[in-house]
Amino acid sequence: MDVMSDQVRQGAAEFQAAGYGAPWAFEKEHRDWQGTVHSFCNDVVAPRATERSIAGRFDADLAREAGKLGMYGLLASKDLGGEGADLRTLCLGVEEVATVDSSLAVTVHVQSICVALFAHLSVGRPELQREILPAACTGESFISIGLTEPSGGSDAGNIKTVARRDGSDWIINGAKQFITNSGTPFSRYVILMAAVGPGENGRPPVSAFLVPLDAPGVTVGAPYVKLGWRASDTRPLFFDDVRVPGTAVLGTAGRGYRDALEFLTWARLPIAAMSAGLARGCLTDTLRFVSERQSFGQPLGAHQGVAFQVADIAALASTAQVMTYDGAWKYDQGLPIRREAAVAKLVASEAANKAAYLATQIQGGYGFMQETAATRHYQDARILTIGEGTSEVQRMLIARGLGLGV
Repeated sequence: MDVMSDQVRQGAAEFQAAGYGAPWAFEKEHRDWQGTVHSFCNDVVAPRATERSIAGRFDADLAREAGKLGMYGLLASKDLGGEGADLRTLCLGVEEVATVDSSLAVTVHVQSICVALFAHLSVGRPELQREILPAACTGESFISIGLTEPSGGSDAGNIKTVARRDGSDWIINGAKQFITNSGTPFSRYVILMAAVGPGENGRPPVSAFLVPLDAPGVTVGAPYVKLGWRASDTRPLFFDDVRVPGTAVLGTAGRGYRDALEFLTWARLPIAAMSAGLARGCLTDTLRFVSERQSFGQPLGAHQGVAFQVADIAALASTAQVMTYDGAWKYDQGLPIRREAAVAKLVASEAANKAAYLATQIQGGYGFMQETAATRHYQDARILTIGEGTSEVQRMLIARGLGLGV
């Protein structure tokens, strides 16, 4: 068994060294960053990941440590307190974290995209950027995005939250749901999408507002009890006659929703990267299990039926990586990625679910216990085909790109 374990360890190392399925996509600085995050995950994140997930506990100290590493401000420019990094750097970071803790990965992902979105919507307002962004980049101040509503779902443009003029101010009423990072000790603002008048075909113009979460009339609801991402913070938000000044409007009035969606096309790629990371986590944990577990007098991995299933997990992880970094590399080169982002998100998220299914199946009863990494990955995988646009939405986008009238 010791020989088999050594062989498995060597095989896993070679799989990792092979370039994560896309060696052409990375420069030395990307690899250095990945190594830094890998060490952080092994030393700081992994040891209590299962405990945090079972308890459904957001770990503020862990979130602070991620901020010290510079994970939240990767996409913000250095003069605004960020790292000035590219999308591949963010994808590598959240992929690596997701191999051991998808809850922390989504915490990083959401803060990173909200920092980038705020920086984008506040262009031309340097005083506001200097006020908000440095603390947001370090994680001292979290920004969330308030888009999804109780009646919305995949129809994200179906916005019932309303902002009406009152002199130079705006009065906001409505509710948002499934808002990540909205109730942590660091949560300070929400970029809120609200209808600002009548529109055509029942679609009103929508503005983006920067709303302090401690403003009078804002209620941060109780945390949801979730199937997966259990150690991340997700809550509903309620707005009852919330008064904000005219300066709270971000971007172009009446175009907040459209501007955000156009800008955040790339945000599907970090979710694809998280999917790749989860699949890699399934592979690592399954390799450990099949090399240690004995069945019919042999290590479990020596049985062809099991070995082939492990090979499938490796193939799924590599496929997710290739699709992710194809899109991220193209984005960083200034190329269009609308199709690539949808394809990567669709393929990688469904690959992660298949990998998690296989991991739990191979581990049998152990794969049904809350204490195992395989079970946690299985729970966390489910949301990947839902968040940042469901698989059905990605297929619709791909079909439209092919000229099909859907």
